[in-house]
Amino acid sequence: MQPSRGMRRLVIFLALPLLLSQCAQNQTVLSDNGLGPLEAATLAGAYDSYERHPVSRSNRKIKNADSDQDPGHLKELGDLFLQNRDYESSLLSYLQILQTNPGRHDLRYRVGVIFLLTGQLEAARKELARVLLAAPDMLAAHEALGLVHLQEKQYALAISEFKQVLAREPNRAKTRHLLGIAYLGAGKFRDAVAALEAAAALDSRHPGTYTALGRAYLKLKDYQKAVTWLKKGQGLDPKDTKINYFLGMALAGLQRYPEALQAFRLAGDEAQAYNNIGVHYFLEGRYEEAARCFQRAIELRPTFYQEAKTNLHRALEKLQQLANNNS
Repeated sequence: MQPSRGMRRLVIFLALPLLLSQCAQNQTVLSDNGLGPLEAATLAGAYDSYERHPVSRSNRKIKNADSDQDPGHLKELGDLFLQNRDYESSLLSYLQILQTNPGRHDLRYRVGVIFLLTGQLEAARKELARVLLAAPDMLAAHEALGLVHLQEKQYALAISEFKQVLAREPNRAKTRHLLGIAYLGAGKFRDAVAALEAAAALDSRHPGTYTALGRAYLKLKDYQKAVTWLKKGQGLDPKDTKINYFLGMALAGLQRYPEALQAFRLAGDEAQAYNNIGVHYFLEGRYEEAARCFQRAIELRPTFYQEAKTNLHRALEKLQQLANNNS
């Protein structure tokens, strides 16, 4: 089954979850124990996308900052810029301090996080490696480096970093979630289930964990368990498109098609929902039902829905073959 363009993008991010966003707006400094008050890694969703803003390494002056400003003021500016997602200005503030204080691994960690947030993965990896040389026990840096490896599809390396964090802090729900995502990417679905169920036990308020669990059980073809976890996620965020899409997949796997159709409708437009159900009918060899679904999808979106037209043609061909065989 081919999901919509938007859903395909979400599926891509399922394997590559750079789960980074800014929150905790009422605080203004980063913690050396994690992204903390600015919480750049809030895990807003297991496969949420984010906007990439390439950071220039130009030597232009920082907004409202002069080269002779004291490091404390520059750090305050850098933290403020980071809180407001002005990554370039924040980066320049921190780098200006590091020019005269290269041993500030706390600031170098922030620089690595900014590169991570802006998709400059090689630069992020190098900065975080330097941090860990100076501070090998800094769990936040291990976690951030794991996120870099995850985005690069280096799943074994990501798993190693997350395990190092959990060896020190086994009840860190966020890291268990990320470990589960890394196992998903690596195709180790039972390991993913174990990590994600542990994450859900530690933090029951995160819909992304339930979504990832649903997908892991879908891969294992355990559709009933997939439904159970996805329903929990739906209870937290009823309109989440990813949860509803995978819920539709799980319900279709159980041949509960009316419910699946409703879930697919919540995940996208109605035409796509009918197309998705039609694909399941087609795979079961129920070509007449499939053709009706594809036809309905075309009626709902006749101009732009080439996918449904192609699927309808295939279903009608199968029906003709059956008719010829029976004649």
